[in-house]
Amino acid sequence: MFLKNLIDTFLNIWVFTFIGILVWLYFKKESDGNQAESQERD
Repeated sequence: MFLKNLIDTFLNIWVFTFIGILVWLYFKKESDGNQAESQERD
């Protein structure tokens, strides 16, 4: 029972970390794209 709960906890942490990284990369790429686009207009 303890091992099953431990594996479940690690999987939950991994999933939320993965989603957090995806969200961070999405907004990071979006902000870099906006900066490049504004530089081209100048």
